[in-house]
Amino acid sequence: MFDSPIPGQSLTKEPKNYAWENPPEMVDVDDVIGFHLNKLSEEKSIDNLLLLLESGMPVKTLVETFLTSAVMSGLHTVDVSILVAPVLHEFITMTAEDAEINFKEFFSSDEIEEGNLDSKVNLLLKKSLAETADSEKDSGYKIVKEMSKAAKEQPLTEEIQKEKSKGLMSRENTDV
Repeated sequence: MFDSPIPGQSLTKEPKNYAWENPPEMVDVDDVIGFHLNKLSEEKSIDNLLLLLESGMPVKTLVETFLTSAVMSGLHTVDVSILVAPVLHEFITMTAEDAEINFKEFFSSDEIEEGNLDSKVNLLLKKSLAETADSEKDSGYKIVKEMSKAAKEQPLTEEIQKEKSKGLMSRENTDV
């Protein structure tokens, strides 16, 4: 919790210090989709991703973490991630179904209410990294390592809390 940057911290450092503060490497959505699908469809990458899904990480969280790491490394922007996410979600879902792996697409409402999703995601990523043998530290391992770094720096909890509706129609019935 105390590891996250404080508001305004980026204003105290030299501009263009981070990859995402510079122009992205790719701006065309089709190019980004092609790049990520090529990267994810490698046999060395698929085994690590399927292992994460098998261990309990939802597809949505996997895709969001993967795309966050791409944004943080300066490959593309956040708005391109939003457009690319459904395609990658579908690809990973179809791949997991073809591999006959039991997986979940989203965190359940009970898990969201329970909290600590950030620590759960970080734990799953760390476990996957720790269980990888030295001989299998390939491009898939590198992807998981980048995702782990992104998950530490960009918490998911805020985003999930924003998704919860706070409008007038979402209030619980308080009639007595």
